[in-house]
Amino acid sequence: MSTANKKQFSKLVDAYLKDTASSKERSFIEQYYDLFSDGEDVFETMDRTEVRAVGDRLKARIDATLQNKEKPRRILPWRYISVAATILLAAAMGIYFYRLSQPRLKASIHQTKMLADISPGGNKAILTLSNGRKISLTDLKLGKIGNEKGVVIEKTKDGQLVYQGTNSNGMIAYNSVETPKGGQYQLSLPDGTQVWLNAASTLKYPIIFSEKERVVQLTGEAYFEVAKSKGKRFVVSTVNQSVEVLGTHFNVNSYSDEIYTRTTLMEGSVQVKNSESGQTAVIRPGQQTLVSTDRSVVGIKDVDVDEAMAWRNGYFMFDEEPLESILRKVSRWYDVDIQYQNSDLKKKLLFSGTLSRYSNVSKVLKKLELTDAVRFKIAGRIIIVLP
Repeated sequence: MSTANKKQFSKLVDAYLKDTASSKERSFIEQYYDLFSDGEDVFETMDRTEVRAVGDRLKARIDATLQNKEKPRRILPWRYISVAATILLAAAMGIYFYRLSQPRLKASIHQTKMLADISPGGNKAILTLSNGRKISLTDLKLGKIGNEKGVVIEKTKDGQLVYQGTNSNGMIAYNSVETPKGGQYQLSLPDGTQVWLNAASTLKYPIIFSEKERVVQLTGEAYFEVAKSKGKRFVVSTVNQSVEVLGTHFNVNSYSDEIYTRTTLMEGSVQVKNSESGQTAVIRPGQQTLVSTDRSVVGIKDVDVDEAMAWRNGYFMFDEEPLESILRKVSRWYDVDIQYQNSDLKKKLLFSGTLSRYSNVSKVLKKLELTDAVRFKIAGRIIIVLP
């Protein structure tokens, strides 16, 4: 950020804190703070105590201002600040992450110097046809990809994968889309259902659904906006569970290295079935089921759906989350390996915050370092966690 812009921003913050900002300026501060996600150098001339003081004051002011405002009814492509979120505007400038309920650890007040950097992931995927042919969707030109049993497969101008046609010649054929670490992809299934695949995920599906049901198989994480089809259920099958719906929006996180398979509902209704015991649970919007790796239904809990949706909207979002869990997400999205010099840090440190997934990895790590609880070193595609 230029010196002139820094001065202008500082004046805006000062006006906000003194209640002299215009309504447009207040709205800008409260709603679009993440536009500054790449500007953590705004406060680089201030010492750490001053930075935290500004953050605390700004948080209190935003909370008080928004206390009587109506909660937005739709999910925006950026994180709308609400009282429940208690988000600091200062987060976007690099002072948002903080350590929760942990003893303070000694660390240098200076940030670890990042000698290397790694770019964020992007739209990358491999399409596998029914005959085993693999097609990279990353660099594939727009237009027709192929014809599977009378069904035309196309890559649209916005990069989506789309299936069109109804004639399968009576033969069942399956395709799959696989995203690597550092990849994500969106596709439209033959029934019009929209699917967003997160990094290191695979979705297998028939090119034409049967007349009775629509069944897909998922590993990893995906967000579904299921097209309604009267009397024709849509089923997402994973190793630990199956999710059955008629038409709704929900997210399924079923990575093999996570403790739980999590299903989070945004709208409509879904039924989650334990694949081992057959036990079922029905959830409503704003709820999440957790099924452990031993396939026992752990339970249902109320959640902030924005957190489950964050990856699809371009964010990392953490709420008192252990460092180990955060770095698993970083590992998938940036295609890096994580090494710990002190394994105690994996679960000992908890963080809350919101960050853009489209920043280089060094910016994510630097914001974690601001807690003075942990440091990082980048060596090639390895992130080393230093005590």
